[in-house]
Amino acid sequence: MKSTMKAIMLEAQNTVNMREIPIPAPGKGEILIQTKAATVCTSDILDMKNSIFTMDLPIVMGHEAAGIVAAIGEGVTEVKVGDEVAVHPVMPCNSTCPSCQVGLNHLCDNMEHLAFNRPGVFSEYFVTRPDCVRIKPPSISFPLASLMEPVCVCLEAINRAQVKEGGRVLIVGDGPFGIMVSRLCATRKPKQIIHAGRHDGRLSFAKGELVTTINEKNTPDMVKAIADLTGGEGIDSAILCVSNPAALDLCIEVLRSRGVVVVFSALDGKTPVDLLKVHLKELTITGSNNDENFMDDAVRLLSDPAFDLNGIVTHEVPFDEWKDAYRLAEFDREKCLKVSMIL
Repeated sequence: MKSTMKAIMLEAQNTVNMREIPIPAPGKGEILIQTKAATVCTSDILDMKNSIFTMDLPIVMGHEAAGIVAAIGEGVTEVKVGDEVAVHPVMPCNSTCPSCQVGLNHLCDNMEHLAFNRPGVFSEYFVTRPDCVRIKPPSISFPLASLMEPVCVCLEAINRAQVKEGGRVLIVGDGPFGIMVSRLCATRKPKQIIHAGRHDGRLSFAKGELVTTINEKNTPDMVKAIADLTGGEGIDSAILCVSNPAALDLCIEVLRSRGVVVVFSALDGKTPVDLLKVHLKELTITGSNNDENFMDDAVRLLSDPAFDLNGIVTHEVPFDEWKDAYRLAEFDREKCLKVSMIL
């Protein structure tokens, strides 16, 4: 194996470059992954400009990936060299912090996270832990396998929204996560899924016989439009997949009594909330952050052609053309969902 590798480094705010850096070695209980596909997340673009999280700079970017186990550290028995794996970026302590001690490992107080306080996956190799990977089924590609963690967090949002059989669901936001939530909601057999967004191209990806899409740019009164679609009954579960306070207000407005809204896309700063409506309708507002270990469920769903999650990866580009990948992910709002960089 060579001694150095290419890596995309966030060196300072708005300063990203591809560098040649040493290939890391796995420590005790760690594994080295040769990256085969690394997918651009919306948060990668946001982190480049002004992250809401504290990051250790400079750092290798990226946290959605799949690849091949290239080396294993002392004590690793769960995987072997040559295994093809999908990777989850979150590494809880699993034992010592207050959150993990009460079973909330995904909210670990001592969490390590690829591309935040550990080097990320936008590199030819990266180090992770064996409990944070799953074997990639032969039937799915590396780019599709790189969506394991995105599917996991979408399942968390659906759980937190208490989506139930026969219920009505509103999804606001037509980015890649909104589209994945829309498709995965079908696993709960709701009566109706209403998907609101601003881009017809992206909304066209919200497939399914239960799904009705609304482009808010062409809809003068969204509250009335949703009321008409639900026959005046309102929404049981709303999932906010866009960082927009007005979208949260829409969710609260259209929820029926004891409805649930999930803040899946982070709203930075203080957001005005109509607490009178929350009070009168006994609404629940809850967050959704990371996931409660849905890796096995995610791999199963990625392998299921019924959900056509392969179509979420709309573009594949060579790793050396990373600037094009970033540009597509940030600006092509009509045709692009997920961009996977191929190594």
